[in-house]
Amino acid sequence: MKRKIIKQGHNTLTITLPSQWTKKHGLEAGDEIDLTDKENGIFISTEKIQNGKKISINVEGMSIPTIWKYFMAVYREGYDEVLVRFKENSELDNPYKFLTMHRLDPGYKSKQKIQEALQGFVDRFIGYEIVEQGKDFILIKEMGQLTGKEFDNSLRRVFLLIDQMAEETLEAIKKNNPKVLSHMHNIDINLDKFHDYCVRILNKIGYKESRKTPILFSTLYLLELLGDEFKNISTHLIEDFPKTKKMKNILELAESIKQQIDAFYDLFYKFDKQKIKKMSELDRKTYMAVPEIYNKAGEEEKEIFHHLRMISRYLNALLELRIEMEH
Repeated sequence: MKRKIIKQGHNTLTITLPSQWTKKHGLEAGDEIDLTDKENGIFISTEKIQNGKKISINVEGMSIPTIWKYFMAVYREGYDEVLVRFKENSELDNPYKFLTMHRLDPGYKSKQKIQEALQGFVDRFIGYEIVEQGKDFILIKEMGQLTGKEFDNSLRRVFLLIDQMAEETLEAIKKNNPKVLSHMHNIDINLDKFHDYCVRILNKIGYKESRKTPILFSTLYLLELLGDEFKNISTHLIEDFPKTKKMKNILELAESIKQQIDAFYDLFYKFDKQKIKKMSELDRKTYMAVPEIYNKAGEEEKEIFHHLRMISRYLNALLELRIEMEH
C-alpha cells in the first residue's frame, strides 16, 4: 500500500496509518507505536509485536525426531521466547543417537536427563540460550539482534561449507581414501545451523531487497539439500563401501561438480552472463557423458553417481533462481 507524505510545519513530515491496521491492533489517537530503522526500511510495530513472539511447547511423550521438528519450526519462524515443559525427573534419548557421529564417541550414553538432552537441542541454534530452568521446564530466549549483515555473513558461510564438502569428496574419490570424509557430518551440522539462521532472519526481518526474499528462501532450501547429498556420499564411502576399488569411472563427474560449485559461488556474488555460459557448458559436458559413465560404473559407483547427478540438478535449479534474482 502507498501513502503520501504530508508536510506539517517547517521540519516535520507525516504519513497516515491504514485504518484497518489500527483497528486490528486496537490503536487510538495518543497511543504510542514503535518505529525501527532497519536496512530495508522503517518498521512500524505495536507494543505487543515489539515484545517478541512467544510460544509454549510440552514435549512429554515426544520422540527425539518430533521434538527436533518443533524446535526447528519455532526457531525458523522467528520466535524470541520458547517455554519448554516436560515431566519432572524424566529422561530422553540422547539426541546424538540419531546422528552417525555417536558411533565414534566413546563417552556416548544412550539416555540423558531431559534437561541435558534439551541443552543439546538449544546449542544447535545460533542465538538461542537457556535463560531459566526448573524441575519441569526450561525457558529459551534469543540473545542478540538479527541484522541484514548477519544474513549476508551466514549465507556466505553456507557457500564455503558446501565448497569444503565438494573438495573433500573429490579428494576421497580421487585418492580412494574415505577417511577424509570422517568429519563430513560435523560440516553438515554447521551448514544446517547457518541455513536455519538465514531462514530465521528472512522470516523476522526479510531481505534488504524485499522482492528477493522468496527467491532466497528457495535458494537456501536447495543449498541444504545439496549439502545432504554430500553427506549421503560420505556415508556410502565410509560405511557401505569401505573396501571398494578405486572409483575411477565417476572421478570426472566429481571433478565437474566441484567446478560447477566454484562457478556458481563466483556467479552468485559477481553476476555475469559469461559465468552463466561457463556453468551451462560444464553441465552440458557432464550430461552428454552420463550414458558412458553409467555403463562403465560398478554397482558402488552407480550409487555415488546418483548423488552426484542430484547435486548437478540442484545446481541447475540454483542457477535459474540466481538469474531470476537479477531481473
